[in-house]
Amino acid sequence: MRPALIVAFALAGTAPVAAAETRPDETALRYYAVQRQSERVAAETERLSRRFPGWTPPADLWTAAPGAEDEEGFWDLLNAGRLDALRKSLSERAGTEPGWTPSGALAGALARRQLREEVRGLVKAGRWSDLASLADRRRPEIEAGEAEVAWSAAEALARTDRTPEAVALFARALAAPGASADDRRAGLLRALPLLPMAEIDRLGAKIPADDLAPIRIDLIRARLSAVLHDEAGQAVAPADLAAFQAYAEAAPDPDQPALAAWYAFKRSDLPEALSWFKRAIARGGDAMVAHGLAHTLLRLGLRREAEDVAYAWREPLVNNALLFIDILERDLTRATPPAIEPERLRRYVEVTAMTASGEGAQALAWYATNTCQFEAALAWFRRAVAWYPKEATVYGYALALQRAGQQRAFAELVNRYDGLFPRVVGLLFSVRSERPSPCDPPVSRPAKPVVRGTALDLAPRPTIARAERSGRVPQPDALEAPSAPLVRRSDFPVAVTPENDLRAAPTGSPLAVFVPVPSRAAARALTTARRVPGVGPMPYERYGFSLLPAWTGATGTSVPSATERPAPLGSLWSAMQAVPADPPASRDVATTGAILHPFRKPLP
Repeated sequence: MRPALIVAFALAGTAPVAAAETRPDETALRYYAVQRQSERVAAETERLSRRFPGWTPPADLWTAAPGAEDEEGFWDLLNAGRLDALRKSLSERAGTEPGWTPSGALAGALARRQLREEVRGLVKAGRWSDLASLADRRRPEIEAGEAEVAWSAAEALARTDRTPEAVALFARALAAPGASADDRRAGLLRALPLLPMAEIDRLGAKIPADDLAPIRIDLIRARLSAVLHDEAGQAVAPADLAAFQAYAEAAPDPDQPALAAWYAFKRSDLPEALSWFKRAIARGGDAMVAHGLAHTLLRLGLRREAEDVAYAWREPLVNNALLFIDILERDLTRATPPAIEPERLRRYVEVTAMTASGEGAQALAWYATNTCQFEAALAWFRRAVAWYPKEATVYGYALALQRAGQQRAFAELVNRYDGLFPRVVGLLFSVRSERPSPCDPPVSRPAKPVVRGTALDLAPRPTIARAERSGRVPQPDALEAPSAPLVRRSDFPVAVTPENDLRAAPTGSPLAVFVPVPSRAAARALTTARRVPGVGPMPYERYGFSLLPAWTGATGTSVPSATERPAPLGSLWSAMQAVPADPPASRDVATTGAILHPFRKPLP
């Protein structure tokens, strides 16, 4: 027996006798084919057909190179996916028989398999840019190769913003001569999440309608998603919508009724949306489904139900916590608020503190103000300004400070926001607030006599305080007392005044991470601002200045001087650099370009 045949049988893992019993010897047939002796090929084919019923001539009979007659073992390794063993066996065969090369069919099949494995590895690793580059280098092989390889390359092109090329590659793969109906359906499904629905329609138009029938629901689902994403020119036919709703009604997972619910919500069919959202929740819908349910209830006027749903799903999705804050905020900020139950106020305070919501804090502050709970109003206004210092909140905080008689704090607050919120500065010049509190004493007017029988009752009737008819607003600090102060004076090695009452953090989230205090020598070496834990970027960093990374001074780095880093033109620092060392007192107006307010602190 030839050594090559021994190697082939060894690779196949079977004995020669067993192989002969299951497979005819095609050596003579392939020899005649290589010699182009068609008559002898026909005769040998007839002989093998009679001896082995059901046998058919090999597909590469006329195209295989010499030596292909004993490649069965190699093909077995290739079909088993043992590419390393196959390459090793081919190398050993070439060393044993100098000049031997695998047949064109085997070499081509091996190259296609290697390409498939390489593409699969890139897809698994999510390296879409590398796969797109591979598609550019080996486009002819990909287009002529397996459908899966072509789909993966098209996906890489779509994910790298090369949609026209991806569409063209998908179209060629779907129109390949050897593509079956299953292949075309699989290719179109692969393209669904990657391409606009208009391109999917153009690809689907080249496929017979009967072939698309098994994936009709998938196509309708994609069209519903396109409508929800406002894709131009997309609409769902009534028959398709009815078919998908029937499918969603029977589907066990919550995603299908949720999609029908969002589509109904998009069309403002609120009763239909409410019904589908309830089905999705009953089947295990997530927090996003609950978010849609809460919005539907809110638009139907069921505010209390929407509030309960948003509160119940506040933790899995922050959008629900924000929606919960918004729903009750409208009632809390009314000039004459309705009575809110203590339990509703308690949970509103809980969510506000947990999310550090400036909107929620100012709503609680206005509610406390309008229900005569002035201490709570002051505390919540302070938190609201710390979390979200918008004009209405700062204005309310200033009013609360005025009412509490804290004139110094009031003046400092106005000074802090001078030039930003004119309405707040206007409080310095107004006799009465623009928004009087309902708890202010009424203007004295002559009491009208009340006739009781035959006598006149001139005694004033007792009034009931608004706070007695409404729930009490808890103080922010009453929720969770921190075990240590958020900011300590010893954490500041430079001369910084930490007494800023606007420093506040969400419940359970400390502002600063305490670190050891540096030595006095290191503290004296600090001549510029350092990065403090828990504090975000400073406003002037946008102009090119940055804080040193180590605020303890341990790095030893220094800040470039003004000559190395000049101040940006037009900035306050640029104007200050142009001022002499001891400018006259009147220079404040000339250098800053504005008249300083009497309450504004002089610039350093």
